[in-house]
Formats: sequence, structure tokens, C-alpha cells
Amino acid sequence: MYHSNKRILLHLSLITGLGPASILRLLIYVCHQAHPELMHIGWHELIKYHNELPLELVYTLSAAQIAEITNLKVKEATVVYDMLRTSVLLEEELGLIEKYNIALLTPFDSTFPEELKQIHHPPMVLYCKGAPLAPVAKRLAIVGSRKATYYAEEVIQLLVPSLVKHDWSIVSGGAEGADTMAHHAALKASGITIAVLGAGLLTPPFPASNAQLFERIAKEGGTIISPFPLRMAADRTTFPQRNRIISGLSLGSVVVQAAQRSGALITARFALEQGRQVFAVPGPVNDELSYGSHYLIKQGAKLVSSVNDVLEEFGERLVVNDQTAVSTKQLRIQSALSRATVEEAGLMQDKAFIMVAETKKEEDICPMLATLQEPVTLDELQLKTGMQSEALQDWLFTLQLEGKIKQHFSGTWQRV
Repeated sequence: MYHSNKRILLHLSLITGLGPASILRLLIYVCHQAHPELMHIGWHELIKYHNELPLELVYTLSAAQIAEITNLKVKEATVVYDMLRTSVLLEEELGLIEKYNIALLTPFDSTFPEELKQIHHPPMVLYCKGAPLAPVAKRLAIVGSRKATYYAEEVIQLLVPSLVKHDWSIVSGGAEGADTMAHHAALKASGITIAVLGAGLLTPPFPASNAQLFERIAKEGGTIISPFPLRMAADRTTFPQRNRIISGLSLGSVVVQAAQRSGALITARFALEQGRQVFAVPGPVNDELSYGSHYLIKQGAKLVSSVNDVLEEFGERLVVNDQTAVSTKQLRIQSALSRATVEEAGLMQDKAFIMVAETKKEEDICPMLATLQEPVTLDELQLKTGMQSEALQDWLFTLQLEGKIKQHFSGTWQRV
């Protein structure tokens, strides 16, 4: 089914306890046997000579040699030695790959993503379902909390359509919350989205609620990928590995909402280690889901207040029609209250996040301001606007940050 070296790489990747670092050491050993004249052997040399590598040499190694080459303990190396003596797992995996029409990529393939080849210890295999991965492409990761709120969805719905128009593919992890929002937004904008899973492609979808989403991604030009054996279940160790691939596939990572111990922060850390750009969207200071973004911003991540904050890092810029929006100003607005002549941005629950032209009068853009000429309580504002409490408080917070309103000690709100 595959040429011998690809089969051998797959075989090595199926062995428990033999990760990318250990496999790389084995590859370097084999390359040195074939090319002893090389003083230094790294990925560049391995890729250059991969067709000549006699990988079948790994089957001739003793357990002691495997331990010495890989730095594994003798007991672990013995397990590797024993598993190399049988091809049962390999043949079973090859059968599943063929049966379910799954593509298998290795760093030696010309179609393996170039960005992923550049990271420290890239995955030895990638299982792919759906459209073939482009070896070179503009890919951006959008990640955040599994508990992401409507605020995250508003932000994602603001950013993604413009990114898609600039030919960016959206990468995320297929999880609940921000990941799911990012995938849906890309599909809605007729863009390409890539879901990197933390389990094998033939395990039950996780979360189960995203089964149809994954099918849709594969059918509509996107790709579902995993570095794990097809029937390997997710565990505590697989998600950090998945996050490393999300950042490694991408030129940059945008963190939308993340709590203090969020996996999105792990993705951001990997992105920094890989020399990729990290972006963070600020949020309300009293929201625990803002912690991660604010922490990253303090550490030097680029603050995102518009899609241009992302595009400019890559030499691009959104060209905006004056009749619809300006790139430097985004306001959150209840569509039922909006009288601005703009196209609806296709947002979530209350469809509240749109970009509006600065040339409009503020009262036309935000009728709420007209209700704040005199001090008004939150209850009175709810009656006047018909907005739900959570959405209203978020809107007030935004206007307060922009310096348009203030809150008195009595708790009432008033226009500045």
C-alpha cells in the first residue's frame, strides 16, 4: 500500500512509548549508517536523503541498541523491540486506512505541511480525512475556552469572514466552545477549516455533538486530522499534543477566551516556542475567561481589537467599503436597536456584533445613548431597551471602556 519507508514510519508510530523524539533518534542513526560523511544530521538532511534511508535497519537492532539510540530504559526498549517483531498492528492499521479512505502523511511527503516540518519534533504521521492538506497555505489558529460565551462567538464572527476573504484557513481543535464556533464561522463564510483532534479518527467523535460538524468539514473542503492511531482514545496526554499541532500548522494563533488553566494557553505557549505570532482578544476584567487573554497581552501577545490587528502582522489589511464599516472601529450593538445601514454580520444569539461607519451620528448607531442623558438604573434600561440583563451589562461595559458613559456611586448609568 505504501513504500517501505512510509510503512516503517507508520509501524514505529504505532508502538506505545515511542514518540517523535525517539523515532527521530532512530532516523538519525539510520541516516548516519547510510551517510557517515555527514557531520550533522537533522530534519533537513533526513528529508533530503529520505528516499535513500534504509529504515529497515530498525528491524535489525537489539533491545540494547534501541535503548542506547533512543535513551529509553531497557525495559521500554525491550517493548519496542518486541513490537517490531510483529506486524499485526501495522497490517490492521493499513487495512483501516484503506477501508475508510484515510490519507496518511509523513514529514517525508511533499504534501506534508511545511509549517509543521519546521517545528521541533514534528509528528511522524498525520491521519487526514477530507480535502488534502495544502503543503503551503495561510493558516491561522483560533482557540479558546470550552465554556466560551456569546462574546467569543461575536468576536469570532467578526474576525473569520474577513480572514476567509483574505484566503486564510481556520485551524482549531474541534472541541466545544470557541473551537466549534471557529469551525462553524469558517464554514458559514465558505472558507476552509481544519480540525485537529485529540484522538484517533475512528474513535467516537468527541464531543458527540460535533459529529455532524466533522462530517461537514470533511465534505466542504476542510480536513479532519489526527497524529494518533485510528482507534486510539483521547486521554490527558493527547490534548497537549493536539494543541502543539494546531499551533505548528498555523502562522499565528488567536486566543479569544481562556481561563487560567485553559488549554488555549498551552496552544499559545507552543506557538511562542515555535516562533509563531500570538494574538489575544481582551475581555471584561471581571470575567474569569478573560484571564488568559489578558495574561498573554501582558506577556507581549498582540492585542486584537479588529481583524486588521491580525492581518497587518502578515503584511495585509482589510479594505473596507465606507458604506458598511471602518476597520478601526467596532461597536457591539443590539440589532433590534440598530438604525445604521450596514450588512448584518451573521452573528450569534442576539446578533449583536457589527462594524459601523464612523460617519454616522452616535445616536443613530446606538439609540441606548439617547436613554442615558439622565442617570438611569439597570432595571430602567432593561425596560427601555428590552435587552436581557447579561447582554445589557456587556454593552454598558463596552461603552464605559470607550469613555461614552459612566457609572455613579448610586449604581445608575449616564452618558458622559
